[in-house]
Amino acid sequence: MKRLLALLLALAPGFASAAPDTLARVDTEFVKAGIVGEDAVLAPGKPSRIALAMDIQSGWHTYWKNSGDSGQAVEITWTAPEGVEIGEISWPAPHRQPFPPMMNYGYSDRAVFTMPVNVAEDWPAGKPVDLKAEVYWLVCEMVCIPEQGEASFSIPTDDVAALNDSAVPLFQEAVEMRAAVSPFEARYEYDGTNLSIRFDGEGFDADTLKDAYFYPSEWGLIDHAATQVATTDPRGLTLVIPKSTEEEPAPEGTIQGVLELVELTGGGETATLSLAVMSEPGSIAGASAGFSGIAASTLSLPVAILFAFIGGLILNLMPCVFPVLALKAIGFAATAHESTRKRLSHGIAYTLGVLTLFVVLAGVLIALKQAGAAVGWGFQLQNPLIVAALAYLLLLVGLNLSGVFNVNTSAVGAGEGMASSGGVKGAYFTGALAAIVATPCTAPFMATALGAALTMSAPATMAIFVALGLGLAAPFLLLSVLPGVASRMPKPGMWMVRLKELLAFPMYASAAWLLTVLGTLAGPGSMLIALIGAVLVGLAAWAFGAAQQSGGRGKLLGYGTSAAAVVAVIMLCLQFSVVQSSDKISIAGHAGPVEPFTSARLDALIAEKEPVFINMTADWCITCKVNEKVAFGEDFQAALKKNGITYLVGDWTARDPEITDLLQKFGRLGVPLYAVFPREGEPVLLPQILTSDRIVEALGKV
Repeated sequence: MKRLLALLLALAPGFASAAPDTLARVDTEFVKAGIVGEDAVLAPGKPSRIALAMDIQSGWHTYWKNSGDSGQAVEITWTAPEGVEIGEISWPAPHRQPFPPMMNYGYSDRAVFTMPVNVAEDWPAGKPVDLKAEVYWLVCEMVCIPEQGEASFSIPTDDVAALNDSAVPLFQEAVEMRAAVSPFEARYEYDGTNLSIRFDGEGFDADTLKDAYFYPSEWGLIDHAATQVATTDPRGLTLVIPKSTEEEPAPEGTIQGVLELVELTGGGETATLSLAVMSEPGSIAGASAGFSGIAASTLSLPVAILFAFIGGLILNLMPCVFPVLALKAIGFAATAHESTRKRLSHGIAYTLGVLTLFVVLAGVLIALKQAGAAVGWGFQLQNPLIVAALAYLLLLVGLNLSGVFNVNTSAVGAGEGMASSGGVKGAYFTGALAAIVATPCTAPFMATALGAALTMSAPATMAIFVALGLGLAAPFLLLSVLPGVASRMPKPGMWMVRLKELLAFPMYASAAWLLTVLGTLAGPGSMLIALIGAVLVGLAAWAFGAAQQSGGRGKLLGYGTSAAAVVAVIMLCLQFSVVQSSDKISIAGHAGPVEPFTSARLDALIAEKEPVFINMTADWCITCKVNEKVAFGEDFQAALKKNGITYLVGDWTARDPEITDLLQKFGRLGVPLYAVFPREGEPVLLPQILTSDRIVEALGKV
C-alpha cells in the first residue's frame, strides 16, 4: 500500500493558485461557490465539463451524496435547452464529520464538484448555450442552516472548442479530491449482523496502516457511527462493519463506496489515500491463523474524549464504585448547608482526587506501552502487591468508618462534628479512592474510548484518561454548585454517624473480594499470608486509635505497636508473587462446556470453520462477573449446545500476552471482551454489558 500511495502522490501534478474565470457565483452566508467551465467556448459534439467550487466557512461543513446519520447531500438542478445535457455529479472523496453519537460524511473548508456537459452535434455553431443552475446545500456547525441560490449564464459555441486556461488548475484539483480507482479486487458478505468487505491485494502492512474506513455510497448499509474492525494479512485487508440499525433490507448486487486508508509515513506523520471501490457479493473465509492486524478506530480525538467522559459518568452507576459514592454522599450532605464557596471547594477537591489517580494510571500505562509492555485497563490489578495494598486500604477505610480510629482527631461528636471531619483533604482522598475502586469496572463508551487511546500519542492518551476522570467526578462537582441543593438536604445529625458506620461493611466486603483475587494471582497458599496481613492491619488500626485517645506513655506505646504491625504487613506482602498453574488458564466456575483460551486453539477451530464464542474475563473485573451471573445461564448453555459452538474462556486476572494481543486486535484496552466467530465471515463483537437475550441471539447466527 505504501508503494501505491507513493506512486499516486508522485503522479498528481501541482496546480497554480490563480483564480479561474467564473461563469457565475452562488454565494451565501457560510459558503462561497463559483461555477466554472472547462472550456471558454464549447464545440458541438465535443464533451466538456462544468465545476462547482465551494469554499466553506471555517468550522462548518456540507455533505456527501451519502450524508451519513444526518444531513443532506449537495443538490444541483440544471435547466438546459434541448440538445444540451448536464450529467451526474462527480463527487470529491468524503471525510468523517463526527457528531456523537452520530457519524456524518461530508466536506470542510473546500470541495470541487464536476459535471459533464454534452452539446449535440447538430447544435448550430455560434449559438450560445443558455444554462440555469439551482443549487441547494445544508451547511452545519452545531446547528444546520439550509442555503440555496441560482445563477443563469451563457457559454459561447463554435466549431472548435477553446480551453479555459485559467480553469485547468481547478479541474486538476477536482481530480485530486476524487477517490482514485481502487487496484484491489473487492467482495462482500453479510451474515445478518455485520457486513464484511474483503480487499485482495498485497501491500497492507499492519505496522504502518493506522486506519481503514469504508464509506458506502448508499445509505442504510452500515451503522455509520460503529467501529469498523480491520484485519490484515499478506493477501489483503478485511473490514467488518456492523449493519445499520435501521430496518433496511440485506445488501444485494454491487456495493459502491470509498475506501479510506491512513498510513504512517515516518516521523509521526500520516498520509491518506481514498480509493473508489466496487464490491461484489462473495464468500469471505473466516479468520484463520492470519487473524492478525489492526483494529481501525473511527474515533477522532474529540470523539474519544467525549466517549471517555460519558463512560466516566456511567461508571458512577457501576457496583464497584457504589460504596465510595455513598461515602462521598455523606460528606456532601455534611457540607450542603455550608456556603457555596465551601461546597465548591469540596467538589473541586474530590475532582482533583479523581484526576490525580487517573493521571497517574495514564502515566504508568504510557510509560509501560512505550517500553514495549503489553498492558491494558486494570493492568495494576494484575500485580499481587497492588491487589494486597488495595484490599488493606479498603479494610482501613472500613475500620475508620467503624470508629476504630480517626483520620482527623479534631472531629468529635455527632452532627456538627461530622460536618468538619475530613474536610477538603477528606474530599480529595475520597475522590482518589473512587478512582481506585472504579478500575475493576468497564462501562459502555469507555471501552471504545480507551481502545482508541491505544493507537494515539501520549498527550492524546492522557487527555482521554483525564476526560474519563472528569466524567466520574462530574455529578458531585455539579451538585456542589447547583443552587437550592442545601434546602433539599437533611440537617447533619446522628443519622450520619450511623450511616457512616453502616457503610463500613461494603468496604469489608470489597476487601474480602480482593483477597480472593489475590489468591488467584499468587496461589492458594497466599490466602493464609493475606489473612494474617489483614489481622495485622486491624491491629495497626486499633493501636493507632488507642494512641489517639491516650496520653504520655500510652500514646507512645500505641503508635509504636501500630508502626510495628505496619512493618510486619509490608514484610508479608513482599512474599507475594504471581503463580500460574501448568495450563495457566482458570476456567473453574464458568457455565457450560468450556475450554481454556489459547491462540493456537482459536486458530485451529477457525481453520476448521467451527463456530467459537470467546469470553475474555478477570477475577477483578466486576463487570465481567455481573455479566456472567446475568447472561450466562441455562439459555446460554442451551444455545452453545444447539449451535455446536466451542466456548473459550481467557482469564486475564494475571498478565497473559496472548489475551492482551487479542484485545488489541479488537481495539480494546481491557476486559470484558465477548466475540462470536461464525463458521464463515469475520468475528462479531458483543457489548460490554450483556443480557441473556442478546447473547443467545448472537449465538444463533453462527
